[in-house]
Amino acid sequence: MYRFCRGLLIAAVPLLMPLLLSADTTRADLSGTWQMDASHSHVDDGRVVSLTIQDVGDKLKVVRIVHRSDGKDVTSQFTCPADGSTCEFDEGGHKAKVSMWYDGPALMILESDGPKEDAVVQWKMQIAPDTNTLTLGLTYIDPGSKTETVVFNKAATLSQK
Repeated sequence: MYRFCRGLLIAAVPLLMPLLLSADTTRADLSGTWQMDASHSHVDDGRVVSLTIQDVGDKLKVVRIVHRSDGKDVTSQFTCPADGSTCEFDEGGHKAKVSMWYDGPALMILESDGPKEDAVVQWKMQIAPDTNTLTLGLTYIDPGSKTETVVFNKAATLSQK
């Protein structure tokens, strides 16, 4: 029985290889303006976030506006290729670093080297199949921190109204 299963597996691999190699490796289009859906998001400090993501050549430009619960707005931005290289991140006037890469359909972003009181943060962005919902998981690499989930809805453009 073992030899039969092994033989079947050996015979199946060459037949399945074209299917595996032809799998769709295109990346989801994250471009657009994204507004936080507070009713589906889980954040600890009452902030409301909006994102604008643009394709800029072989890079993505990400602008994040955080509307804090104290009424202040903080704008942060970076432009970086999704190849794992390190880029500058202007985090509301503080300097930090980011690197981005794709893990399957998810865009992974690692934020580091910010002010010493900041934790290293890993972002995981995934777009829903309908392309109108973006989920952002934030994992703070600090033993006392919780993971947050921010759900965004794509803002309608003038051509969609």
